[in-house]
Amino acid sequence: MSYRAPFWSPSHADAILFDWDGVIADTSLDFSEIRQKYYGGRRAMLLEDADELSPDMRAALMRDLREVEMRGARAATPVPGIFKILSWVREHGVPWAVVSRNSKDSILEAARTISVGLPRVVRSRDDGARVKPDPSALIETCDLLGVSPNQTLLIGDYIYDMIGARRAGMRGALVRGELEPDWADWLERSYRSMDEMYGDLLAPVEIVPWEYQETVERNGTEFLRFAHSVALLPPQEATSDMGCWLTRAASLGVGTFVIPRREFSPAMWKRNQTLDAACMGLGLPDALRCFLASRFPFASVVEADDVRGAVSPPEDPDHIEGFLLGIMGRSDYAG
Repeated sequence: MSYRAPFWSPSHADAILFDWDGVIADTSLDFSEIRQKYYGGRRAMLLEDADELSPDMRAALMRDLREVEMRGARAATPVPGIFKILSWVREHGVPWAVVSRNSKDSILEAARTISVGLPRVVRSRDDGARVKPDPSALIETCDLLGVSPNQTLLIGDYIYDMIGARRAGMRGALVRGELEPDWADWLERSYRSMDEMYGDLLAPVEIVPWEYQETVERNGTEFLRFAHSVALLPPQEATSDMGCWLTRAASLGVGTFVIPRREFSPAMWKRNQTLDAACMGLGLPDALRCFLASRFPFASVVEADDVRGAVSPPEDPDHIEGFLLGIMGRSDYAG
């Protein structure tokens, strides 16, 4: 069975990005004293919120962070089951990388402690200002691996990992024994342990992407398969904002949008302000690709000459679902 769009499986990722602490190495890091010392005990984002501190305090914070990380690295143990996961990755030739908020030195020290070989690409906070959950940290890593984010899996153990994956338009798998109640909306796939995830690699399951789950609940997986096979030609002048129209159609699973090659002009942006103003002056297909990339990673935009057989649905986005069900041959649609 194929697990390509509109479904996915960890076993069919083009590349896998691994967090470090809690995913490959268990370093038992405890930042409670640092939070108390620099942030009055509040649950601050240690790196991002450092901008609130004076230059001297920021420098002291970074020294203290590194000390905690190095202490944990010297006492690190491998996360149970991780060697089986990494062996599977290597045996199947899947490109992989480490993307961590930790210092590079602490990653290298922990790798020596647990005797794990590191991949060609290891990204830490020392490689630049961007760290998870900033999606740039993940997208730049995909660029280094030569893969697309929409076919990449991020494995993490904390909410920052899942937020970063969602923002970057990639798939996320959380491996953690206990889940926080307020994390539910960010989760696409969760495992209690690496051993449980390893089972999914050996016996793949078909996972419905988070962006299509409501559609599947209403209409079933066969509708999603059908919708993903459809190429739509959006109306020249949609009655609603093009971004709203695209969002509705893409949320139903439509796989391809056929867009005429024309400029995304200032006048067009005035009528379509859900699209990114930074894309003005680009071609309209490029502007729509930017819009869809993180929202609907499995949807593609092609120019009109590239695809034949595209269909023209209603201009009213509320009628697209009924239109798709109609051409699918479903008569049980209740509206």
